[in-house]
Amino acid sequence: MDFKLPDIGEGIHEGEIVKWLVKEGDIVKEDQPLVEVMTDKATVEIPSPAKGKIQKIYCKEGQIVKVESVIVTIAEEGVAQSHPERSSGSLATPAIRKLAKDLGIDLSTVKGTGPGGRIIEQDLKTSHPAPSSHTSSSSHPERSEGSQERIPLRGIRKTIAQHLQKAKQLAPHYTYVDEVDMTDLVKLRDEKDKISYIAFIAKALIPALKEFPYLNASLDEVTQEIILKKYYHVGVAVATEDGLVVPVVKDTDKKTIDDVAKEIVRLSEDVRQHKAKPEELKGGTFTITSIGSIGGVFSTPIINTPEVAILGVNKIVERPVIREGKVVPRHMMYLSLTLDHRVVDGAIAAHFMNKLISILQNPRTIS
Repeated sequence: MDFKLPDIGEGIHEGEIVKWLVKEGDIVKEDQPLVEVMTDKATVEIPSPAKGKIQKIYCKEGQIVKVESVIVTIAEEGVAQSHPERSSGSLATPAIRKLAKDLGIDLSTVKGTGPGGRIIEQDLKTSHPAPSSHTSSSSHPERSEGSQERIPLRGIRKTIAQHLQKAKQLAPHYTYVDEVDMTDLVKLRDEKDKISYIAFIAKALIPALKEFPYLNASLDEVTQEIILKKYYHVGVAVATEDGLVVPVVKDTDKKTIDDVAKEIVRLSEDVRQHKAKPEELKGGTFTITSIGSIGGVFSTPIINTPEVAILGVNKIVERPVIREGKVVPRHMMYLSLTLDHRVVDGAIAAHFMNKLISILQNPRTIS
């Protein structure tokens, strides 16, 4: 059977072959991981659809492959196999194949207009036109003053760049910052076996989001309608070697703090080990991003569109604070709330933050 790269996520049209986990001639079981593929959102393992022998692998590591392109042929057990000669599934002369390789063009994405559907040189130029010499200064780079390394912008890193650029261009951002006294929460966390602060914050968000629903929303660009979400799926930004990935804790409001903490740990590990499922990386209604464990007392995070708000969690710092006329040591932290001004006004942001701070400063009310 010819196995095609499956549809592995909403809006994903292609993936990069990162690593083959099998080789030609191997016997594989059904659901055995075949290959690691890096998509726009994460690196995932693609399992075998059947038990059999790896007959032919068509894609090299590092190659970009379109969804529904054949990546491997598996000779299923008990099924007679024909062995037609197959190169890449596209009709093209060796010269055209070499030209396509030099240009970095996947022939499976090119429609041939030559005799019998054969791909000719003009097809390559038509489907992948060369960039205009005057559209970008990168076509005439400055002379290097020393050693350089050029790293292709691709996979998750490319998607992050495109997504954040779109977010900044589309949504007018503004960031509201306030500080919260985390002293009581620090003590409570010590009692609960060092449960992640993010788990407490995720649960504390729920009452605030219910009271101020415009922060748990999105804007439909086509119909120009604000969509208020009646469910609470909190995304948690996770730093990986590939870039920033946002797995989602579904139905955060229905989970206990312990359950949320365990889910965050599991999702974070799965993302870093390339085991996260596509459905675990979408559907968020509000995102938390934290650099507090690394450092930094202040940040201005970028909204994870189509959401309209993101909360930046920063470093907890013990410093002197005046309480009831006395200088006392307290654990203080800044929260950075970035919002889409098309949907959320400043006054609403301030009220929301006041609510969230009140909950965090009375952590035993968090459930």
